[in-house]
Amino acid sequence: MLKQKLGPEQCRVRPTLELSMIVKDGALGLARCLDSVDGVVDRIILGDTGSTDETVSIAGHYGAEVVSVPWEDDFARARNHLLSRGECDWVLMLDADEMLDPKARARIPALIAQEAIFGYDVWRWNYVQELDHRCGGELAVVNPMVIEQARPYAAYFRSFHTRLFRRYPGIVFEHCVHENVSDRMDALNLPRGPGNFLIHHFGYVEDAEESRDRKDSQYHSLVFRKLAAHPGSYQAHLEAGMSELDHARKAAAALPHFEAACSLEPRRSINWLYAGICLCRMGRFVEARDRLTHAARLDSSSPLLHNAMADFYFQTGDYLNACVSYEKAQALGDASPLSWAKLGAAEVQLGYGEKGLARVQNAIARSPSSGELYSILATAAFIAGQHHLACMAADHRLTMVGVVGFHFVLAASMYVHTGNHAKAEAILQAGTLSFPDDIDIKTMMANSHAHS
Repeated sequence: MLKQKLGPEQCRVRPTLELSMIVKDGALGLARCLDSVDGVVDRIILGDTGSTDETVSIAGHYGAEVVSVPWEDDFARARNHLLSRGECDWVLMLDADEMLDPKARARIPALIAQEAIFGYDVWRWNYVQELDHRCGGELAVVNPMVIEQARPYAAYFRSFHTRLFRRYPGIVFEHCVHENVSDRMDALNLPRGPGNFLIHHFGYVEDAEESRDRKDSQYHSLVFRKLAAHPGSYQAHLEAGMSELDHARKAAAALPHFEAACSLEPRRSINWLYAGICLCRMGRFVEARDRLTHAARLDSSSPLLHNAMADFYFQTGDYLNACVSYEKAQALGDASPLSWAKLGAAEVQLGYGEKGLARVQNAIARSPSSGELYSILATAAFIAGQHHLACMAADHRLTMVGVVGFHFVLAASMYVHTGNHAKAEAILQAGTLSFPDDIDIKTMMANSHAHS
């Protein structure tokens, strides 16, 4: 239920608050979101951008004012459409796949009573299924289960957003994607403070894979539209780099954007870190070392930095320093099974086969659905001389999600080295059916036929 309507005298005593949200097909989480603001907000205004599910009827059940908002590939424009219809003193922005933390109920009234503050920056916990998840400079950490709704999810990563702000003529959203009011508030010198409550976000764990891919593709396209409109923007280059690296998986395309970010904001460690990650993936190790070392000089407290340094050492054959860096990342909070498995693989390379393999297998026990861990186990077991285990791991990887041609070549190679050429041939034949144009599979098949 919404707060009880206040008379003119009461409104002067206590500022009013409205929830403003744009939604399309958000029925899955909308009731949870609106339940979380029950008794907190005085008004709910929901902009529907073309839902075909039960979004509108659910919103009506909660007393929301539903407004049809034409979708024009511009998140800021859609949100500003609602701001123009605002009635309350303050605005709280949530999406349908989010909810307000229960503690916010007691904390928000004191925040919006502060006459000198125009907005609050709030931590959002983004829930994910695996500890190996990374977004921006944030690594996922173990979910402490502060709310019952998040209990099924192993981990979360944080992000920081201006989500509570005063309704004021100059405060509007900017940017077609990753929209915010903070840039406009900074330009107007309107003070913001840290909000002492959380927002919980479930989109990463509740979206179907197809829906998540569609959203990521939409964001990828809009990021470059944003960059075209603001070619000198540090944030736009950083977002473009992240999108190329994480969504498109093109390190070479991402690198120029991170390099531009380094030029625009040279004191920010994250720019140099991601430039180093790109260069490492591209095999340009001397340049990668320079970028990562510079990032460490600016800020050595990031577990992601030490993880990237460890990957650099591993790929350049310095397994001792790789171990040291993986352990440093873990000491700073990197709890991911992937980091644990890479440390085990480095230990195997140093001759500690039993210890290293036990570490990799422990990582798999913690994250049994991670295909990358089985590839690491296969390679590490082979190096440790446990060829049967290597073949089993490589075989299992072929049954998992995300298989590419490399995994067929890896599995076939294991069997070639154990002398089982018939099994290797069968694996390559299966790989050809799935990836008929894969050059590595074709090359290995040609070589096997030449030696048969």
